[in-house]
Amino acid sequence: MAIISFWSNGKEETGKSSAIVAITTLLGVNHNYKVLVLDTKYNDYFYQDCFWQEDKIIKLINSNSSKTDIGHGISGLSKAILSNKTSPEIITNYTRIVFKDRLELLTDTNVEPEEYEIHKTIFKDIARIASRYYDLVFIDIDNNLEDEITDSLLEVSNLVVTCLPQNLRKINEYLKIKEEKEVFKNKAIIPLIGRYDKHSKYNIKNVSRYIKEKRGVCAIPYNTLFFEACNEGKVADFFIKFRKINEKDRNAVFISNVRQAAEKIVSRLQELQMRM
Repeated sequence: MAIISFWSNGKEETGKSSAIVAITTLLGVNHNYKVLVLDTKYNDYFYQDCFWQEDKIIKLINSNSSKTDIGHGISGLSKAILSNKTSPEIITNYTRIVFKDRLELLTDTNVEPEEYEIHKTIFKDIARIASRYYDLVFIDIDNNLEDEITDSLLEVSNLVVTCLPQNLRKINEYLKIKEEKEVFKNKAIIPLIGRYDKHSKYNIKNVSRYIKEKRGVCAIPYNTLFFEACNEGKVADFFIKFRKINEKDRNAVFISNVRQAAEKIVSRLQELQMRM
């Protein structure tokens, strides 16, 4: 029902994709929302690495005859949309399921450059169609996309999560873009610091004050176990393991921050819904 885009400026690492993985997996474990993650990056393996080891991915594709018959991922869905043969409820035929009826991924890893050039022109259409079936559609906006495609995704989004590094120059660049870019005007925005270091002078409190964000800034700190889980296909296991965590556990701060970010996104969407 709602589209949430994660956006960052430039090539600097902001932890955007890992933040999406953490937030959506926590939602999948703790809530009943039907969530889709749309990955717009070209031949990106990050999300698959987070949830499946490579040999398991191959088995997953080969064991699902319906998906291999129609094509899988964005490639198959794009062909269906361009042929006017799709509807919101069949999008799940092209996804990879993390938690049934809770969390699904829509991505591609073996696409020719010419195909991708076609796919990216209909990312906006995919998001719109998906939002009629899923409760929450999270879009990972590739920093390499052309401005017009990025803007089209931001325009259809109900909420934009702007991912910031703890870097003064990049924060100033964000403020300038936010002021000048038409698509950001009157758009609900949540700033988020990924790979957060609480010891930096650019902490949540100082950044919130500097960018004049009265609602505060979210942060996803770096966590070693989570980072390893992202590389080993064990993110789902990670969040299931820490579904109930002792506050004295070394991972409690990370889980708490992810939970706060997820709750802020959901509550902001509910607030926007009440205004409609």
